[in-house]
Order: sequence, then structure tokens, then C-alpha cells
Amino acid sequence: MKSTLLFVVIVTNAGGEGKTMLGQLIQALLELAGKPVFLLCGDAGNRAAKVADPTAATLGWGAKAVVSEAIVAASSGKYVILDLGANALASAREVTELLPALRTRFAEAGYRTVALMPVSTNKLGAVEAIKELAPNLRGFEQLFVQVNRDGSDNYAGDWPEATTLRVGHLYPGFQMLIREPGMSLVRIVTDPPQDRRLAAGYIARWMRNFADQMVVKDLLGGVPPVLASFGTEQAALRVVINSLEMTTDRRLMKYINATRINDLLGEHGWTAEGLRKVADQIESDE
Repeated sequence: MKSTLLFVVIVTNAGGEGKTMLGQLIQALLELAGKPVFLLCGDAGNRAAKVADPTAATLGWGAKAVVSEAIVAASSGKYVILDLGANALASAREVTELLPALRTRFAEAGYRTVALMPVSTNKLGAVEAIKELAPNLRGFEQLFVQVNRDGSDNYAGDWPEATTLRVGHLYPGFQMLIREPGMSLVRIVTDPPQDRRLAAGYIARWMRNFADQMVVKDLLGGVPPVLASFGTEQAALRVVINSLEMTTDRRLMKYINATRINDLLGEHGWTAEGLRKVADQIESDE
């Protein structure tokens, strides 16, 4: 993991783009690598980051640039993530005063300052809109983020590949598990509930795939050791996990087996001979 501290701001000019999940993911990867993290919640409207992490410090709308020194002092020695709510962009003070002042203060304190700009799938004009936002983030290293919220991997517009990172699709049921009281991304991969170990493996693989991108490695330093092997043998799963009840080991094993049978049927066909081959394959594996 790189020794240079980070000040990461996550910002968009639209709601529902996955800012909070992206912040949680980066926070978890840093914490799994043993790094202290200070989370700032700048979305006073829905307080999503505050709900995900009760220890997050709230930064209200209309905050003046003069508070930047106090913020830097309070987060000394820690990696800092600012989840800046989309609605806050309506305030010129955040964009033209506070954010540049924070960046300058953190840079003077030796921080690497990075702006992450997420866009989720199937949002017409979103890429162009985020590119219009980018010039307002002067001084920050700027990275675009593709957030595959619905699993379609469909984005409109041209992306600058060298400065783009990707957040893969995580089924809604797994997201619900992470948001359960007392649960978090760190907890799920370090101390998963007894009946959710399979779910933990799928979540770990999702985290590892994100951390293993070259752009992310440069930013965060690589895949935390706890994720290096955990979840590597996850079976194919082609059932949409859209509820918390579907994330138990018993239910997931059922879906894994169903996926495997369907794959074998697709390979061998629904003929009598194909069905015999499927049955023989299942029997031999058992």
C-alpha cells in the first residue's frame, strides 16, 4: 500500500450514481490494508454515507472555506474520503470556495488529492455532464468511474480509458446484507455470519476485482492480503439475488446448483442423450 496519504472526493452532478457505495468500497479496501480512514459526509440531504458509517463526520451545505484548516487538522495522519452529495453542487460555495480550499490544505499537508466522478449505467448524457463538471475540480487528479448498477454494463459516451476505473455489478441482495445493522464490507470479509459465508465470497470477489485494476492499484496500492485468495473459487451464479433472504448459504447453494445444471443442459442439449450426459456429469462430480 502506498505511503502517501490520500484526500479523495467523490462527486457527481446527479443523484443515484453510486457515490456512497464507491466511498464504502474505497474505505473498506484501505481499512483492510490497515490504513486509518476518516470519512466526511457532505450529503446533508440523504446522509447516505452517515448511515453506512455512523462514525462519518457530517459536513453541512454552505460550509465556509475557513473551516478547511480545522478539517485537515482533525484528519491528520488519516486517509480522507469526502462523499460530496450531488445537491451540494448547487451551492457555489462548495465548488468555488470550500473544495478548492480543502484540496490546497491537504496538498500542503502532503496528501495526494484525487477526485472520483462516478456515472452509473443507462444514463443518457451522464458522461457528457460529468465531463462538464471536471473543469470545476481544478488541482485534483481526476478519475472517471463506471458503476455497473444494473448489470447491463451499458454506458453512453466516450470514456478516457487511461483515467477510468470500474465498479462491477453487485446484486441488490448482497448490498442489503452489507447494510444490515452491525455489518459492513470489512466485517463481511473478515468475520462473515455463519449462514452467509458463500455471500461473503461473492462480495470478496467483487471487491478484489475492483482493487485489481491498474488504476486502482496506483491509487490504493493493490489488493489487500485478506482478499487475495478469499472468494477465488466462487461458482457461476446466474440468478438475480434481489433480497436478503436469498443470501443465505442454503439458498445460494440451491441457485449455484441450478445454474450448473442449466449450463450443462445448454452444453449437452435437452435430448435424451443430452440429459443422460448431464446426469452422468452431476453424478461423477458428486
